[in-house]
Amino acid sequence: MNREINTEITSGVIGLMLTAVFFFNLENISWMSIGFPKTVVYIMGFVSGILVVAGFIKPSRDPIFSVGSNTRWMVTSVLFFLWVLLMPVLGFFVSTVVFMTIIVGYLAGARQRLTIKKFMVWIPIVLAEVTIFYLIFTKVLHVPLPGGTFF
Repeated sequence: MNREINTEITSGVIGLMLTAVFFFNLENISWMSIGFPKTVVYIMGFVSGILVVAGFIKPSRDPIFSVGSNTRWMVTSVLFFLWVLLMPVLGFFVSTVVFMTIIVGYLAGARQRLTIKKFMVWIPIVLAEVTIFYLIFTKVLHVPLPGGTFF
């Protein structure tokens, strides 16, 4: 499926819609945790607005879905959707480690032969990255992350 669209305007409009969704859900966050999400929402709205304006100032039509595998991005999208759905059950930490390991393995397998040895190298890397992000968000930024059955 090859289509040409103005990607700046499309990305900007999607970004503005997501900004609106996130902005109107900020009221449910405690006052101690509101600083970081509020800043991110404002920056996201600003950047999305710039994309829309840039799309009108210098319009261009770029092909989408012309490079890569449509199956690969569909499977990756489904995996991310499942990650979000299972996060309240498994918790942020466990679900993120499990799904990021699966996604890394799936996407790497498209480019190279996947071996157990390579896969075993990625697991500690994913674990370290998720741990660092978890600690930054919970201990430094005081952002409550979903807890689940395990963690």
